[in-house]
Order: sequence, then C-alpha cells, then structure tokens
Amino acid sequence: MITDALSAIADVLSCPHCGLALLVRGETLACASGHSFDVARQGYVSLLPSGARATTGDSAAMVAARSEFLARGHYGGVMDAVVASIPPGVSGRIADVAGGTGAYLAAVLDARPALAGVSLDLSPFAARRAARAHPRLASVVADVWRALPLRDDTVTHLLSIFGPRNADEFVRVLAAGGGLTVVTPSAAHLREIRGPLGMLSIEDNKSDRLATQLAAFRELSLTRVEYQTTMDHESLRNEVLMGPSAHHVTPAQLDERLDAIERQVRVTVSVEVRTFETAR
Repeated sequence: MITDALSAIADVLSCPHCGLALLVRGETLACASGHSFDVARQGYVSLLPSGARATTGDSAAMVAARSEFLARGHYGGVMDAVVASIPPGVSGRIADVAGGTGAYLAAVLDARPALAGVSLDLSPFAARRAARAHPRLASVVADVWRALPLRDDTVTHLLSIFGPRNADEFVRVLAAGGGLTVVTPSAAHLREIRGPLGMLSIEDNKSDRLATQLAAFRELSLTRVEYQTTMDHESLRNEVLMGPSAHHVTPAQLDERLDAIERQVRVTVSVEVRTFETAR
C-alpha cells in the first residue's frame, strides 16, 4: 500500500535501473520505462539497483538495539543539535542518508512542519522501523554508496549522521541553495567505555578526511556537542550492539566485560555537528 509519506515524496525519487522519475501507479511506484516497485506491507519500498542485495545492512538485532537505545534519550542532545542545524521555516524535501530507524529525521520533521522527509538505508530492518517513525517520513531501501534513487537538484537538505558520505551524490541531488548536516564523533565520544567494552576506536584524522571528502562543499558552521549521560548495563549493551563494534565482540565477551564494570556508568557523548552548502 502506498503511504501518504511516499506519495508526498515520490516526485523526487528516481528509478534505480534507468534514472527516470518515479510516479505513483496504483499500489506501486513506476517509471516511464516500465520498471515498477511494490511497497512492502510494512510501508517501505526497496529501490536497490539490479544485482544489489541488502546483505551488508544492519541486522534485525542491530536495529532493535539502536531503537531501544535511542528511545532512552542518551543522544537527545545530539538530536537537538541536528534539529537546530535546519533553518526554521524551511520547506521542501529533506533526505537522511543511511537514516537507520528514522529517529533523527523524525525529530527534524516534528520541528520543521513544512518539510517532507525520506530516509535511505540499506537495511530492510531499519527501513521497517523508519516507515513508522513519522507520518511525513517515507522509507526507502537504497545502497548509499551507489547512485542515490533521488532526482537531480530536488532535495532541500541532506542529513548524514554517523554514516557513510557519498559526496558526489550529495552534490547531484541537492537543489540550489540546499544544505547538508554532518554529525561525526569526536575523540572523546564514549571514552569511558570504548576500551572496557572492546569498542572500535575513533580514527585520529577524521576531521581531515571529512574535509577531503566534502571538498565540493562550503562549511557554514561547526557546533561541538559534549555532555555526560548515565547508562545502565542494558543501555551499554545496546550502545555496543547497535553499531560496527557489534561485529567485533561476541555476546559472551560483551556480557563478561559488562560484569566487570559498575552497573551505572557516566558516559561522555561528544560529537561535531557541521553544516555545509554546495560550493557550485
């Protein structure tokens, strides 16, 4: 069934096979070349190109961990900063690239009622959650390292939150005057638990690499967000299991490491929120 959110955003979507515009035709999205895409009963649509599979996206367990973790509000300060990066009164279309469960995009849509949103993520498990995250949020399965299933110059704003950045595609889909919000962890992020829980470290040159990746953009602002939040063992477990560290520690190892630390831990949340515009 085509949702209201998909209908509202369909005119910015493009066919992953031929690049033509997609139109709502009955209960499907279709292009003029005859390619059609059924909407899953959970409310999302897969726009993966031929031969692509969603085998490397987040698992159901990772998505569940992220959903439960974010619901506890530990990253509320990060969400507030993301919302603040979008100018009040802005209208048009906003896309969250690697949008996960849709939580950040839903917060933006709550605060910016003139925007319609689309979350793009490779994981169908994430797409299912995102489809229920907000009435104005359309959910699409897409490989963000390939051509995004979005038409040229149609998106008002892009979000890239702790995710991969396909800069060439960002430039292509952003409309003139469009903006980009990027959230990256600082060196202090989760410093109290990274070692004890066997989490992946944060690379030292992340800012330099970001500047190189986004050389086609002009940086407008940088906001550093840092605060502490108290996490119990359930939140700590979900923090580890919701991201890439989940691939590097077994559940048994994680339980053993959690048993070795206090039941309540003060943890630093430290990120950088940057806004950009295209330099063209």
